Amino acid sequence: RRGRGSNRARMESKAAPAPVKWESKFLEDYDTFLFDCDGVLWRGSEEVEGASEAISKLMKMGKRVFFVTNNSTKSRKQYVSKITNHGIPVKDASQVLSSAFAAASYLKSIGFKKKALVVGHEGIELELKEHDIPYVNVNTILGGKQWKVQDLMQAPIDKDVGVVVVGMDHTFTYSKSALAALHVQRNKGCFLVSTNQDHTFPAEGGVFLPGAGASVAHLECSCQMKAKNVGKPEAVMFSVLKSRFPDLNLDRVLMVGDRLNTDMAFGNTAGAHTMVVLTGVTSESQLKSREYAKIETPKYHLDSIGNLLN
Repeated sequence: RRGRGSNRARMESKAAPAPVKWESKFLEDYDTFLFDCDGVLWRGSEEVEGASEAISKLMKMGKRVFFVTNNSTKSRKQYVSKITNHGIPVKDASQVLSSAFAAASYLKSIGFKKKALVVGHEGIELELKEHDIPYVNVNTILGGKQWKVQDLMQAPIDKDVGVVVVGMDHTFTYSKSALAALHVQRNKGCFLVSTNQDHTFPAEGGVFLPGAGASVAHLECSCQMKAKNVGKPEAVMFSVLKSRFPDLNLDRVLMVGDRLNTDMAFGNTAGAHTMVVLTGVTSESQLKSREYAKIETPKYHLDSIGNLLN
């Protein structure tokens, strides 16, 4: 099966033109830029050299800039602070689209009226609060501890919980997965929402650590159901953007990211143009291999966002 899937992706990629190396002259073709954060602006605590200067210059040129991240550990307001601390003059949270925000927006859009059980960090909680959705963090129920199986079997089940929202969780445990599964089993209609399904995320020193996708996979197994994904490459965040800016000309929008299967697929599916940078997940050898689907194929490639205007 793996061989057939690989061949299919290779055949699909052949139907798309090979990515073109970005040149600064292409800037005049775009009015709106969407930037992923992890692996594009920074890797962990390390800033990508020249990233803040390049984006600041874009803003001074009158380009419209948004930040679209699958990282759910922070709220949009917290991302404003982080991006500003990296030297990029962000006006307010309207310039940020995060997967935590996407989860809350999705639940609000479907008329969700119950409580959310959160497996993740503060970013999810703050966005749920902004959308007036009640929540409880699984960590609060567990008291931050790993429980024995016999104790988990006696764990209190909150009958008001109607959804489990899972995102990046740096302290993910068996107990958290088990408690989520028990809520899904015992609360009729309770379902699973993932903020994103990235398998890894780029950290300092060029290494990769487990991403939210690792926790999501664990919960999908324990809950015996597929999660509704709201992060990239799904269209939730792009739908929010288009609803706010109905005059958005997608042919003049450039999505910039480091992942083919999320960032590039996200932009391409929406009808925007795409560019992959090689400071994060995607390597030069992977890009040259062309062993990826047509929908994941970027229009442009660039070694680093720091060279966007060079």
